[in-house]
Amino acid sequence: MDLADDELLSFAYGSNMASRYLRQECPSATAVMRAVLPNYRIAFRRFSTNMKGGISTIMEAPGHLVHGILYRMRRADLDALDALENLGEGLYRRETFLVLGEDGAWHEGDLYRVARPAGPFKVAPAYLALMLEGAREHGLPDAYIESLEALA
Repeated sequence: MDLADDELLSFAYGSNMASRYLRQECPSATAVMRAVLPNYRIAFRRFSTNMKGGISTIMEAPGHLVHGILYRMRRADLDALDALENLGEGLYRRETFLVLGEDGAWHEGDLYRVARPAGPFKVAPAYLALMLEGAREHGLPDAYIESLEALA
């Protein structure tokens, strides 16, 4: 996949799957394709006082898959997302992972994960609503959407 010098790919698996939410901080974000991160699972290991509940991270889990969306965006937008995800305060860290795109190819995608997982916590309803909005918007598998719905 060809990217401009000032672009990169971001793998969204939580609230950032919802494009209307992501574009508040990253107006250049364009969904490229669905993708999966093998051998990880979603976990709600950070408590958000703003959302009043748990928000997601990824945890190693052999045999599991995290479904998400690969977005193309300008580096400046990803820097703005770093601020939103509180990288400077050490709450999250941005890492690059290989994810398997629906095109059958592996792609490097930056993602955010909790720096010091705690909990687990019951998922914040508003956060889960954004995850479900994004999962439905991008046509993630029904079984995955049902697993998210079961968290409510």
